Amino acid sequence: MPAASAAEAGLPERLGVLLGRLHQAVAHFPVALLLVAGVLELLGAVFASDRTRSAARVCLVFGAAAAVAAAVFGWLNADFDRSGPDSVVLSLHRWGGVALAVVAIVAVGLSLIARTRWLVGLSRLTTIGVAAMVVAVGHWGGTLVHGEGYLLAALAPPERKETVAAAMESSASPVAATAMSPEVEAILFGSSDEGVFRLRRAIRLASLPPEPRVPPSNGPSNNEIDRFIEAAWSAAKLPQASQPPVLCDDATFARRVYLDVIGVVPTIDELARFHADTHPDKRARLVDELLARDADYADHWTPFWEDALGSSYVNLQGGVPTRGNYRKWINESFRTNKAFDLFAAELIDTRLPGAKKPEIGDANGRKSKIAYIRNETHTDTLQSAAAVAQVFLGTSVKCASCHSHFENEEWPQRRALAYSSLFAAHDLELVVCEKHTGEVVPAAFCFEIPGVPREVPSDEDGRLRRAAQLVTDPHNPRFARAIVNRLWKRYMGLGLVEPADDFRADVPPSHPELLDWLARDLATHDFNLKRTIRLILTSRTYQLRYDPALEDHFDVANKSAPRYFRSPSLRRMTAEQVVDSIRVAADQKLEPRARLFHVNESTALSRVLGKPASRNEISTARADDAAVVQSLELLNGEEFGALVYSAAILSDAAHVSSEDAGRLSNQITRLYTAVLSRPPSTAELEAAREYVSSAAGRSSPDSRTGPEVLIEDDLPEYARAVGSWNWTDAPAPASGGRWRAQRAELGNRIQHYVLDLSPARVMPGDTLFVWVRIDPADPPRQIMVQWNDGVTINDGGWSHRAYWGEDLIPFGKTDSPSRRRVGDLPAWGEWVRLDVPAAVVGFTGAGGRIVGMSFDQHGGTVHWDAAGIVAGMGSAETEALGDLMWALLASPEFQYVR
Repeated sequence: MPAASAAEAGLPERLGVLLGRLHQAVAHFPVALLLVAGVLELLGAVFASDRTRSAARVCLVFGAAAAVAAAVFGWLNADFDRSGPDSVVLSLHRWGGVALAVVAIVAVGLSLIARTRWLVGLSRLTTIGVAAMVVAVGHWGGTLVHGEGYLLAALAPPERKETVAAAMESSASPVAATAMSPEVEAILFGSSDEGVFRLRRAIRLASLPPEPRVPPSNGPSNNEIDRFIEAAWSAAKLPQASQPPVLCDDATFARRVYLDVIGVVPTIDELARFHADTHPDKRARLVDELLARDADYADHWTPFWEDALGSSYVNLQGGVPTRGNYRKWINESFRTNKAFDLFAAELIDTRLPGAKKPEIGDANGRKSKIAYIRNETHTDTLQSAAAVAQVFLGTSVKCASCHSHFENEEWPQRRALAYSSLFAAHDLELVVCEKHTGEVVPAAFCFEIPGVPREVPSDEDGRLRRAAQLVTDPHNPRFARAIVNRLWKRYMGLGLVEPADDFRADVPPSHPELLDWLARDLATHDFNLKRTIRLILTSRTYQLRYDPALEDHFDVANKSAPRYFRSPSLRRMTAEQVVDSIRVAADQKLEPRARLFHVNESTALSRVLGKPASRNEISTARADDAAVVQSLELLNGEEFGALVYSAAILSDAAHVSSEDAGRLSNQITRLYTAVLSRPPSTAELEAAREYVSSAAGRSSPDSRTGPEVLIEDDLPEYARAVGSWNWTDAPAPASGGRWRAQRAELGNRIQHYVLDLSPARVMPGDTLFVWVRIDPADPPRQIMVQWNDGVTINDGGWSHRAYWGEDLIPFGKTDSPSRRRVGDLPAWGEWVRLDVPAAVVGFTGAGGRIVGMSFDQHGGTVHWDAAGIVAGMGSAETEALGDLMWALLASPEFQYVR
């Protein structure tokens, strides 16, 4: 349980912890009886004897009962006792125990009813399977309790026996961990096996110096972070040492933590549930709930790491090889909460099992390696080594790759070149400002790390493996500190070290003991980022109210100026946070497939919000300054306007009367809550009501009258057509001078569609229409019309569909705006105008538009004629509410995290 809330826990929680900790008492010896039962049944099967069945059955019954109890107590332990580990291994052990209990009960049942030969065989096989599950679940449990590699001794091949012995010795003797025999050293540092990687980490951790002492608490604190922060206040004799700053309110905290963990604002219902929670540790519970949303958590981290790794959705850009597409690999790594040191190592040492393997690209007739580490040329190698140093060591070595660093004496060129040589197939030549010297610099890591091999492998794979080992080594003075500093900066606005990419020996962190403690805590807990994130987000420091008078700032001219973190710093939302949050506010749901990071194309809106058009440069931070171009895009941008005015939340007010003050006030309050996560003030509510009510006396800005025909006798100029457009004029058309005929073979689907139509505006009250004639001699089984809005990411904008007849064309989601059944096939042999209310197919806001249409059929012959829009009525209030929503979304309060 969180440290701050353990003392306040009620009796049920304390009983839960007590019962949970009985898990070990009922798990070890009693459950081992299942293993005995499996051995007895195996002996019976081998010797074709039933003599062991009775004894096996007794062991099975008692073991199964113990397995059920262990599963129940284990579940309680994981739910109530938050002081334990938090990892994928815990989930495996937990769910494996549940599966073991279920299968053990099945095995007992089979054992009791087995009378025939085949049932006896099935019973024995099930019991032996239960025994195997005991071994697996026990392994995960042993890993949790005793550390990584605990059972490796039983599974290791002969050549690793000495490694395992060294591991056990190192656990008791820190000196032994840095003074291994050559044989042990060769095994631990000569393999790209993940098990050896984890074992090496455990050995190296044993020799770390003691962690920094946590200062005593002198005021309200939630965890160790607050104590370090309070100690700095006291040392500086700040008034906050005796009068701590106040916390932010619940609404601000909820918005802040939703944006920080999953990258979007909360929905109205999510916010209401949090406000209704009466638990004293409701904030910690919300943090845990959001961190458990693995897919949403991973989606939020993915664009950051795509920027940081230079991930590209193409292998060649302008004929130049890229580092490749790491989006899926990044997302999966964060979804499974992969240990961060393993995440980094897999990028460098691609022989590790979980690594994304290099690809070969053809760049202008020349084969090139597509991988994170590119070392085909001298320049490629220097750039790759610099990228690793920047991202994973928080260290800038780019300048030192061409000459000794002008500003940082820590980096003479030879040191940078020696480090870079680890990423090449051979030692690199010293090239000073493009002038070759002929001098070769031997490879060596950039920091002195005790207890690692001095000899550098001679082959490329060996060098990259060694580079991965040294970069992620627990003794590396920068690796763990760099990532916890990034986490701190991500959530607090400023790092403990600034700039976060430029750690320097002569510029100390603002809180060196806190940085060291966080780095040590991360390393000793399997480099579990979620644990460190939880520590930061549940700290009182993170939850302080924003106060511009107390906000820290980084002064590049005075890098050592103190920072006290008495208030969080304002943080500009990323492009992904802005666009994804607009969609959540508009639709009151998070649609994972519609998140901005999936979109490869660069738009004017995404660029002004900071999303890079391409990732040619490594970046760990987006620009946070404001510019005129951003204001212009938010004022006049077509994409931003379409996102706002097509919001589904606006459709609730389509028929709100200006006299219905209660409903109008509720709708305004919903908009404020959806966008800003708070209700409006009295003055804001009154001003909004006055503006929206006055819209009843205004006509709609576009003043549309009559039907708007999008397609009739020909395609509009500049439109882009796909498929067969078979125009004809006989028999007589329903409208205009000609129509088009389409025929699909029996059982097959055919379509013709057009894009790049001049955007046609659609209001919720509008009606979409198309003229259709079905050939009575060859009728289809289904016809479908699709409308492209040019905005939604789902299906490339094709998210509005209506169909008639059977449900055979598998586009969209059944019984939703993306695939809505409107009725039966129209009468055969005559022209029929098919009408579809715009709201029925998802045009529910005031800013919808149509930029493309598709005409589909399953079999048969269909004649298609004019298609367009019939303007509806009563949209003035909706548009006024859209104006209000636009103002809220464009406001600094929405655009910044505070």
